[in-house]
Amino acid sequence: MPVILGGGFAALLLIGAPVAIAIGAASLLSMWLSGGIPLEIGAQRLVAGLRSFPLMAIPLFVMAGALMNSGGITRRLIDFAYAAVGSIRGGLAAVNILTNMIFGGISGSSVADASATGKILIPQMVARGYPAGFAAALTALASTIAVIIPPSINLIIYGVTAEVSIGSLFFWGLYIGLGFGAVYILTAYVIARVKGYPAEDRVSSRQLLRSTKDALLALLIPIVVLGGIRFGVFTATEGGAVAVLIALILGGLVYRELTWGRIKHAMTESLMLIAAIMLIISMAQLYSWALVTGGIPSLIADFVLGISANPVVILLVVNVLFLFIGMVLEGNAAIIIFTPILLPVAVAVGIDPIHLGLIIVINLAIGLLTPPVGISLLITTRIAGVPLHESARAALPLLGVALGLLAAVTYIPFLF
Repeated sequence: MPVILGGGFAALLLIGAPVAIAIGAASLLSMWLSGGIPLEIGAQRLVAGLRSFPLMAIPLFVMAGALMNSGGITRRLIDFAYAAVGSIRGGLAAVNILTNMIFGGISGSSVADASATGKILIPQMVARGYPAGFAAALTALASTIAVIIPPSINLIIYGVTAEVSIGSLFFWGLYIGLGFGAVYILTAYVIARVKGYPAEDRVSSRQLLRSTKDALLALLIPIVVLGGIRFGVFTATEGGAVAVLIALILGGLVYRELTWGRIKHAMTESLMLIAAIMLIISMAQLYSWALVTGGIPSLIADFVLGISANPVVILLVVNVLFLFIGMVLEGNAAIIIFTPILLPVAVAVGIDPIHLGLIIVINLAIGLLTPPVGISLLITTRIAGVPLHESARAALPLLGVALGLLAAVTYIPFLF
């Protein structure tokens, strides 16, 4: 079974099969060839993998992000970011990062962030003299904050898979995401100083006040949602419903830009993304079940612990493994497949499951920048209209900063 699961999955990927299909087909093939597992169980596991109340948060947060785009909320957030940080050197780059941080605090999806902000800000950055490759790479980097900062879809999936508190994951993810955003803005400033990228016109106090007033209600969405989850007012799933309700009220009744036609467009856009995510989750749940049934987690745990029982070494192995996995496998599937394998090893050597989850999610966020999968970079590259090698080259220094932050999150807790 292990050979069929791994080899079949790899072979299907090599011939160009979609990730979800490759995962599901390899799982069913291994069950069929093993002879002892009825294929009907596979169908049952596909459905059972989605029968989780916390997973309902994913379509709700995706829908909230789409309604924000259609209801004029995203535009107001960008205007606020312009007023707040646009006047520093490389201001448009800082605006890009700050907007993605705020938007990511509502949508929870890097794909949604890269698409929504990229369509608006990449053309503006190119028009102001930024190289198109750099604009694409920076937007992709900024969009990965949505994977770390609540209500990150990846954090939700890890919490469900590892059976740990999603609220605790959100609490630490918020601090780490804000720290990453601050470092990315500083990095963009340094690059802009070196490359001579421009600052935007300084806004008056009155303009800053007006843009803040226009965006204030939109800025309250992540505060209300994350605050409610953190203090136990509602669950993460209920928080997604609250985000959708607020987006509908703001876009439809306050800003009056959310027409029935735009709602229909937002729902269509959301359903396409939700369907893709849920298909991958369902197939990955089946694959993970097949791995556990085949006894593979215990074999890998024994192998890893045979190398070392030092948590520092184990975390190094986890980082190297997930940096590679992030290059070739979609993040949601990677979490579901590999968390049951690595979590027992981490717990055995004293690594906190919350800490492990944050490390895994950050690794997979970096994977959004690294080809061949690198979906955020692929999206922004397409928007910028440049070859992938150009945006990938521009992403190298940004990738180095991200790896440095990953190392800090991994090992700083062991210094205190």
